[in-house]
Amino acid sequence: MSLNPFALFELEPIPALDADALKERFARMTSESHPDKFQQAPEVERTAVETRYAELNRAYQTLIDPRQRLLALYELTKGEKPRDVQRIPPGTMDLFIEVGQICQQFDQLMERKRAADGALERATLMSEELTLQDTSMSLRGKLEKLNTTLEGDLMALDARWRAGDKDLGALETVYRKYSYLARWRQQLEEREIALITG
Repeated sequence: MSLNPFALFELEPIPALDADALKERFARMTSESHPDKFQQAPEVERTAVETRYAELNRAYQTLIDPRQRLLALYELTKGEKPRDVQRIPPGTMDLFIEVGQICQQFDQLMERKRAADGALERATLMSEELTLQDTSMSLRGKLEKLNTTLEGDLMALDARWRAGDKDLGALETVYRKYSYLARWRQQLEEREIALITG
């Protein structure tokens, strides 16, 4: 990480932030130095303003996303990236398996859909598609429950962090859960869209 996103916004490096306050701070800081206001400025000044704006935008994107914020905090505190990020976070193995299975079902259905020739075969696949979409919606509900649990975990971690207990192991666990949650959501969304458009 090249810049400290917390320092750029003059914020204490902590796990949880007020999203509305961050958004307001970002709007205030960028309104004064938005590149559009410097179109007629000399190139050196314009380049400096564009660089500053890009830094603020990158820092904002990092801080507004809990997963990226936790990663940045971990790297700032530890001085390196977390290890074993591919290891399944505790308490999520069932979801890991369920997401893998439904992704496989989506992929198999897409293959059969591409190979389908007749109207009867496509109609049969439509029924399977609707069932799979229902299963996917149910799984999305479980992912939302995980997200709610993670928000609670994040607030508890933040309270401990502010009290001086800077437990990097707990921070890494919450970060990895957010990472897997983001990955699972993306995998489902990509397949749902491919099934509808394919």
